[in-house]
Amino acid sequence: MAVARLRKAAAGVLAVMIAPLAVVSGTADAGTAAVNRYRTVTDFDPGWLFNYGDAGGAGDASYNDGGWRKLSVPHDWSIEGKNPPASPFSQSAPSTGRGGYLPAGIGWYRKHFSLAGVPTGRKVSLEFDGVMANASVYVNGTLIGTHPYGYTSFRYDITAAAKFGGADNVVAVKTDTTSQPASRYYTGGGIYRDVRLIATDPVHVGQWATRVTTPNATTVHAETTVVNEGSSAASVSVQGVLSDPGGAALPAVTTAARTIAAGASATFAYDVPVSNPKLWDLANPNLYSLATNVLVNGTAVDDDLTSVGIRTLTFNAATGMSLNGKNVKFQGVALHQDFHGLGMAAPQRAVQRRLAELKALGVNAIRTAHDPPSPAFLELTDRMGFLVLDEFFDVWTQHKYSDVGDYATYFGKTASSPTGTPAVPGASGSTPWYQVDATSVVMRDRNHPSVAMWSTGNEIRDSISTRTPLLTRMVSIAHALDGRPVTQALFRPGDSGDVTGATRTIVDVFGGNYRPDEVIQAAKTSPTRAGLFTEMGTDTSAWTTVRNNAVVTGLFLWTGAAYLGEADGLWPRGEGDFGLVDGVGTVRPIGYSWQRTWGAPATSPPATGTTAARVLVAPDHSTVSTDTDDVSYVKATVADSAGRVVTGSSAPITFSVSGPGVLVAVDSGSPVQETFRGIVRKAYQGVAYGLVRATGAGTITVTASAGGLTLGTTTLTGTTAPFVPCSGSCN
Repeated sequence: MAVARLRKAAAGVLAVMIAPLAVVSGTADAGTAAVNRYRTVTDFDPGWLFNYGDAGGAGDASYNDGGWRKLSVPHDWSIEGKNPPASPFSQSAPSTGRGGYLPAGIGWYRKHFSLAGVPTGRKVSLEFDGVMANASVYVNGTLIGTHPYGYTSFRYDITAAAKFGGADNVVAVKTDTTSQPASRYYTGGGIYRDVRLIATDPVHVGQWATRVTTPNATTVHAETTVVNEGSSAASVSVQGVLSDPGGAALPAVTTAARTIAAGASATFAYDVPVSNPKLWDLANPNLYSLATNVLVNGTAVDDDLTSVGIRTLTFNAATGMSLNGKNVKFQGVALHQDFHGLGMAAPQRAVQRRLAELKALGVNAIRTAHDPPSPAFLELTDRMGFLVLDEFFDVWTQHKYSDVGDYATYFGKTASSPTGTPAVPGASGSTPWYQVDATSVVMRDRNHPSVAMWSTGNEIRDSISTRTPLLTRMVSIAHALDGRPVTQALFRPGDSGDVTGATRTIVDVFGGNYRPDEVIQAAKTSPTRAGLFTEMGTDTSAWTTVRNNAVVTGLFLWTGAAYLGEADGLWPRGEGDFGLVDGVGTVRPIGYSWQRTWGAPATSPPATGTTAARVLVAPDHSTVSTDTDDVSYVKATVADSAGRVVTGSSAPITFSVSGPGVLVAVDSGSPVQETFRGIVRKAYQGVAYGLVRATGAGTITVTASAGGLTLGTTTLTGTTAPFVPCSGSCN
């Protein structure tokens, strides 16, 4: 079971009372991996209250939130709009077509909780995997901090503001996307990723402070920094226990003890020998789990769990990229982070479904265009065997277009304290947000075996004289914290001076968008380095260039799946025509072309008919959980009498659910704006979907009907068991 998902299972419905649960602190995963025994990490997703729009005084502990809507996070208030099921789309939306014509503004969240299960003297923190955007976090009326960038995680120490014992605590979060346009694509709004509450001993592993590498196939090397936030010095040692993919623990390794003064920290390093290692690769993504136990005077007081994939990944100009000594190319696609009708708040099942669809087309790599992914996304790429190009930013100091609310507003601005992230290496005094966020991404994601490379940005429009020192600084941060190579998705590198200028020797792998000849020229110029087509169109002829040039490590197509936004002037459409698959996963003709090009097992589109007679209904999974990470895509197909899809039909499909289930969203692959809430969705090319989640155990009946057609019915089995992500080949 994935440890991150085990956290969900353990904490599940505990929305108010926090017990000392044994749950995970990160995204570790290795079969039936052990959970934490000494620190407690509680799923903080259930039990929130929400208000659409601003609410004066909502950060105060005494604010009356009795009329607010009850919900769980992750939640994207923009995709729903103010009054669901009314359409959230507006041609006059401040987000413009670049934001998908969807709403922006302010949304508030509040949650009441007790620390009755947490002993006094523990350090208590709240960790947010991502909040869109400009998140201001209050605890019991005290402003703890504000975090601008919606794609990076942050952790706030709330010990001083919290009330221990059985007293009522209140956390309030203001999300603000008012400044628009804020992006070239849809970004959503709200607490759209997971939240957890972490309670530790004063002597504990620092935030994202364990780094695991595999210098060779028979050695796991670990470094971890322990922080002493107690009032006196402590004699500290660290014990590492590595468990294999089957859950069997290898012999423990314990470091020598060191004295850490109050308020100080120390870094411990050790090696764990591994005999007969099971390597992580694209076909067999084997995962080990490392438990890092902190001992004070020989007694364990804290533990941290880290997922480990034993693999070697190398890049050079002569042979390109090698995984475990075998040459491999990035058969990649770029992905934005929205999931159509689910917006940015996608359950793990939906993410897994999309990745499985892409893998079936031959895709083996994902570029997280153009922002850092969630930890939950990387948990899946680890488990399913993908390589990831982890990208930092879409802009640096210069706005793109007139997007006054994009990250350029914050890039060079001095970060406010607390940042909620670890210290920036080599920094002293005031530190700009871009260095804080780059540090955050690398430290949080560096233990994922699926992460192959860092990208500092996409098509940055700053001049090369402005970019050079900024790029140099970001590369130095990445190199200080991690050994992976750094690239950049360069914009017209020949015209911008990057092919012959400083950029070529600053990056480890030379990347460029839509200019393959310039990438090859730069990569082959001494001193040579590997090259990468960081973004290309979907013409399959590009693969011949990749295949015939060893220096080219692969390519990333624009894009893997359709996405909301980048649709200025396209109203009533809310999206463009990009994607090997549409917004609900239907494979487009270009997807089948790349499947053939990459040599994946062939699939084909369904047979088509012309005269609609009935609605056929089928779920992608027959069992669905109450876990908010689960959802079943129930497909309603307008079919002829022989069961063939009538692709010319746009009939409105009405969904109904009976039994212990709820309709989370309705959707189709249509690029034309239409509400994703309610019970009706027009078929697109003969197909619509109802997305269903269980509300309890039992039989769920889903019916789909359309005027004049025989209705269709299917059943699902509702369960209260937690959702468990798949491994390797998935569906």
